[in-house]
Amino acid sequence: MSFLDFLLQRNVINNDLHQIIREKAGDRDSHVYDLLIGMGDISENDLARLKAEYFGLEFTELHEFSKIDGVDYADLEKYLVIPFHISPGCLHVSIYDPNNIEAKDKVSHCLASCNAHGPLSVKYYVSTKSSIQDLFDEINDAKTNQITRIILDAIKRGASDIHITPFEKTFVIMFRIDGILERIKTVSIDDFEKLVISLKVISRLDISESRRPQSGHFQLNNVDFRMSTHPTAHGENIVIRVLNKDKSLISLENLGFTDDQIMYLREISAFKYGMIIFCGPTGSGKTTSIYALLEIMDKTSRNIMTLEDPVEYRIQNVRQTEIKHGIIDFAEGVKSILRQDPDVILIGEIRDKETAKMAMRASMTGHLVLTTIHANDNFGAIARLREFGVSSALIADNVMTIISQRLARKRGMPGRTVVAEILKIDSKLSGMICLERGKHELQEYAINSLGFKTITEQYNEKIRACVIDPSEHMCFQ
Repeated sequence: MSFLDFLLQRNVINNDLHQIIREKAGDRDSHVYDLLIGMGDISENDLARLKAEYFGLEFTELHEFSKIDGVDYADLEKYLVIPFHISPGCLHVSIYDPNNIEAKDKVSHCLASCNAHGPLSVKYYVSTKSSIQDLFDEINDAKTNQITRIILDAIKRGASDIHITPFEKTFVIMFRIDGILERIKTVSIDDFEKLVISLKVISRLDISESRRPQSGHFQLNNVDFRMSTHPTAHGENIVIRVLNKDKSLISLENLGFTDDQIMYLREISAFKYGMIIFCGPTGSGKTTSIYALLEIMDKTSRNIMTLEDPVEYRIQNVRQTEIKHGIIDFAEGVKSILRQDPDVILIGEIRDKETAKMAMRASMTGHLVLTTIHANDNFGAIARLREFGVSSALIADNVMTIISQRLARKRGMPGRTVVAEILKIDSKLSGMICLERGKHELQEYAINSLGFKTITEQYNEKIRACVIDPSEHMCFQ
């Protein structure tokens, strides 16, 4: 079975794509790999992991690279094969195309140059083309400093956050990918202070201050980064949020909403007024979902304006404003936007009484307001608005829909998918909210009369459909 057939069997590609790639690539596996990446149907990391599985090899991200004496790396670069580690009796080699006979011949020649290490066998691994090329660039003294390498690696892997944590003798670099912290590298503590100072300089922070938390920002390769420091027993812990504005928006379909939910979300995207709230804990994908909803709106005949902290995606034909602390906050921003003749207003988050008041005012005066709020579920969002001083009558009259969501890891493949419950508010439920009925009564009516499915029910359905990993159950308790 060819690698292309293997991908078809695993449902990674469909029949149409299988045929297109076969016609374009012929029997050259290297062309297959390049076409798959070029078409954007699969990430580099996912492709490399699938290659490793197909060839019965291990996948490596090449974090433990050590330059090996006696190896002519310049002779290997064009073959995308690189020895990266020596253990007793074994040369560990990463290769992009395991079918490349010329590359393996070159490795065989390398063994003779490594005779100082004694007789060696070769163990092959699979890596991405970019990670192998990055190492060759580093070996060739490419002008890339430590900070840039860390950041470019984080962008390439799709990390949302970079963690740099000091301990007594080492510091650890970790990336948050698909909601999970992954340890990337452990480095001697001797290099830590220099790294911290460099990060503080580019983030315009006080390099002499290490006892108090600080926060700043910088930009690299058109990607924004928000950095915060926090004092610990062994030095300042650093977390850098990656805000890649140029990354592609994810569609509602690809986020993981069910067909019924997508149909309803498309329906409410045409509402002329009222408030649509997305809720859930930090990291539950609220912002991504709200952007996906914006993306399907008519952006030529409707004036869509946003207030965000920060702007995470750029959307064509949408007027986006970033909150500047000390200059413009959410409440002041809404006041200003209301003088700009908007049709749709996105308020990044309701986090205080003044913003809640202005958001409600905007929805009352003939505007469609999209926003997020930190709450555990739909009914918690109603309670949160009350905590911000919004009357039950105003909530009942203006809130049209509440979407509560979580992200769960997909089963058998990288990435996460949305698990959501959508509360459609009809006239009777609106009246019950106005009368401040309890959560149990509201939920019972929604289930019996509106077809409401709780997030736990949605989760169980996706478990039965083998969409998500059953180990994610803690997210839904």
